Amino acid sequence: MTRLLAVLGAMWRLGLAEAFAYRAAMLVWVLTTTFPLVSLTLWHSLAADGPIGGYSQAEFDAYFVAAFLVRQLTASWIVWDLSSSIRDGSLSTLLMRPVHPLLHHGMLNLTALPVRLLLAVPLGILVMLAVGGVEASFGWHLLAAPLAVALAWLLQLSVQICVASLAFWVTSSAALFDVWLGLYMVLSGYAMPTSLFPWFAGVVRCLPFHAAMGFPTELVCGRLTAHEVAWGFALQGVWLVVFAALASWLWRRGLRVYGAVGA
Repeated sequence: MTRLLAVLGAMWRLGLAEAFAYRAAMLVWVLTTTFPLVSLTLWHSLAADGPIGGYSQAEFDAYFVAAFLVRQLTASWIVWDLSSSIRDGSLSTLLMRPVHPLLHHGMLNLTALPVRLLLAVPLGILVMLAVGGVEASFGWHLLAAPLAVALAWLLQLSVQICVASLAFWVTSSAALFDVWLGLYMVLSGYAMPTSLFPWFAGVVRCLPFHAAMGFPTELVCGRLTAHEVAWGFALQGVWLVVFAALASWLWRRGLRVYGAVGA
């Protein structure tokens, strides 16, 4: 355990140094995920004549600022790094190291989150100042929010490992992630709260997309009852188990057919 903690500490320092070294690229990445802030301006205008689906202008502002920050804290790019290392054979080097390749990539993604947050929070504050502030809710839900965000990050990571592992069999597995990303943009609460969907809103709120985005966002905003919070955590747990198990199975099966030089 002591050795593992020492290795994780070294990987954390390495990943943090890399994140700060490429902070300009990180800033560009943050700016490419500002779609919730674009949605904020749209829904803020639509709610000028009155609340829509239980959301006032201030509540829409709070929701989309929270969605923007949740997006920064749950982001991952392991699907591109891992699939690339499988295709070009650089995975062989990682396999010879005393650290699991998935742990290596996971730590690099995790250590970038503080840097992303440092870049994203000032932008969120500027948006709040531009709209005249947001309607904040303080209470017990803020204590549960970090757990929801952590589970959402693990869920996103598991999904991306599943897709990246397909590179053991196909040449453009990362392109398949665009399908997931498109569904995520529409069904997760990224572009609009999922409660505003018509008759199929109940189904949408049970999907992994909502568990990875909409649920932690609504929890941060304090819009959920205790029962809804318990149900949201249950769904996050179920989907995390499903995708983590699938990722583990695909990874093990993929290593059996991996044939790069040095494998």
